[in-house]
Amino acid sequence: MNEEMIIKLQHFFGVDMKIKKEMYDMAPLDNLEGKVISDKINDSLFYIFSELKCISYDLNLNVYKKVCSLEDIIKEQFYSCGYDTFKLKKFYQKYISNMEEKFVDCVMDTCVGYSSENVSAIYLANSINEILHFLHSYIINNEKIFEAVPLIEQKMNDNQYPIRLRGNKNSYFEQLFKLFPLELDCGWTDMVIINDKKMIMMVRDRGHALTIEITLNNDSARIEYFIPKLCNINMIKMLPGINPVNENSYGATGAFETDLNNLPSSLISFISKVPTDLDIILR
Repeated sequence: MNEEMIIKLQHFFGVDMKIKKEMYDMAPLDNLEGKVISDKINDSLFYIFSELKCISYDLNLNVYKKVCSLEDIIKEQFYSCGYDTFKLKKFYQKYISNMEEKFVDCVMDTCVGYSSENVSAIYLANSINEILHFLHSYIINNEKIFEAVPLIEQKMNDNQYPIRLRGNKNSYFEQLFKLFPLELDCGWTDMVIINDKKMIMMVRDRGHALTIEITLNNDSARIEYFIPKLCNINMIKMLPGINPVNENSYGATGAFETDLNNLPSSLISFISKVPTDLDIILR
């Protein structure tokens, strides 16, 4: 077991939010002078790329090299803007905030469970937003990263697949693990506690390898999910908080919130509704 992996995960999820805030704060506003905008972007780029290189270096050498290459390209484009407000706005849209649909589709198609070494999507990234999106998807859908986190406890479900709790001990998430029903039809299941507010999960054999990110916020919980295989599109469309999806989509994503007291039942109910291979409609 890699004792450092949980520290790296904690670092990433903390940095993920900080980078998103930096991206928001550096947006060129109409009431700001070009020099003020330029100075803010310059400071933010230095911080953001120092973190992105640190994270990617620990994950994959090819990803790290691509991030370094993009740093050179993005900074060169930034320096060419000078204090021109119009150019800085165009730069921000293209190299900071942009997210191309073809890139998102590629990430959904390649960053899935059992494909942990596939980093091809990073080569389509051209913006900081796209780099961050790739890193998040790569990490949360990588079973090797899950399995490197120290084990706290495990039990076997009725199908004789292990349900494993990993990461830092936390009484609330440990209780969630204990309430996870043995009769629920699923394969290997990993529940990784990142900190007191966040846990990530991978549930095999539900939509191939269903991944879930749970974030606690006072008396509520937010559940975000990614389903890489659309076994039954009609069942997928009935899931809570599902984003628009059709038969040609590269997987499905969604999010919903629930009261903290209802989290265990809401989570289990949601997982039970994600289709399996047995739900595939033969044409």
